[in-house]
Amino acid sequence: MRKVCPFFFLFNDAGKNMCFRLLNSSARIKAWNKTVCEIHKPLLHLDCPCLRPYGLHRFPGRAEDQDVRQKWMKYINQDGFTANKNTVVCGIHFPDGQPTRENPYPVLFMGYDCCVTPARPPPKKRCLQPLHLSAIEPMETDVDVGNLPLQTRDVGIQWPDHMDHNYSFSCGNKPMKDCGTETDPTPSVSAKNLNNKDFIFYTGLCADSFWLLLRVVLTYCSQPLAVHEQFLLVLMRLRLGLLFTDLGKRFGVSRTTASEIFTFWRPILARFMREKVIVWLPRDTLNRIRPKTFNKNYPKATCIIDCTEVFVLRPKNLRKRSQTCSNYKHHNTYKLLYCIAPNGYVMFVSKLFGGRASDNFITKNSGFGHHLIPGDEILADRGFTIKDILPP
Repeated sequence: MRKVCPFFFLFNDAGKNMCFRLLNSSARIKAWNKTVCEIHKPLLHLDCPCLRPYGLHRFPGRAEDQDVRQKWMKYINQDGFTANKNTVVCGIHFPDGQPTRENPYPVLFMGYDCCVTPARPPPKKRCLQPLHLSAIEPMETDVDVGNLPLQTRDVGIQWPDHMDHNYSFSCGNKPMKDCGTETDPTPSVSAKNLNNKDFIFYTGLCADSFWLLLRVVLTYCSQPLAVHEQFLLVLMRLRLGLLFTDLGKRFGVSRTTASEIFTFWRPILARFMREKVIVWLPRDTLNRIRPKTFNKNYPKATCIIDCTEVFVLRPKNLRKRSQTCSNYKHHNTYKLLYCIAPNGYVMFVSKLFGGRASDNFITKNSGFGHHLIPGDEILADRGFTIKDILPP
């Protein structure tokens, strides 16, 4: 008897016939049907369109499928095995779970392609050879050092004077001197020296948008700042995720100063984004900017909603730890609801909730429903059961 797969065994009855026998197939299928599908949550496997993992597939029997049948026999590779009309093969042997046009042959877990490579034996430790001091014979030598002549000679060492060293070095290396004077010994980042491509790389904004956004944000500042350098530092932190130590070296400041600059600008940018950028668009604007692909199936689509989670450090407070524990991410997270227009424009971002909060709870308590009017169509995942908060 040779094991072919976790659910089937191949038997040989004195070379007369061979068949597949299914082990607990009905029990395994019933248990699988009662589990939740990982792809189509919260549906069970019984209701989702996923392929059953324990399906049985008959041998090709039509006349035009004889070549395929021979290939099946070749891959099964059993001496004395003859397939009949009742012979079936488990779906686990097919790459797609069943015979398809791309993968029509059973090639997986056939039982003959498993070779065991012997492990390397552990290295043997060699013992140290004992050293017998008695076997070493002392050697006596007589050297008279009193009559050896002392030989000396004068050696002249010529070094350039310390004050003229740089002068004499630079005279013979004029190209190197030019490179040293033309290169900034301490490279740094400055908003005044960046071109349009550099602005896009560091901040995600073009040069014109950077200076325009800077002028608008300055109205929220309550104290004078070195605005263009600090604003560039903050956007580089948000765009590239650079560490404060790296930002401090780039801008010639300490790590603490870089952290304080970012901490100062963060609420200013958040307030500006909430008041000036993330706004709910009027219905006539939504109708005008709605993509053509939506007009066919969702002509009244107003927005698309979903929730996202952000990883946070594990809180020391037990209550906060339980509130931020996410069952979906298996980590401590903050969760928020965001809403975008059909063309991708962000129109709404909720406040932060603990990772334990459900999507429905966040949607009902985030103030999202205040922006809706009768007739709006909301596109959301099937997990959002929010019909009770939608207008009629």
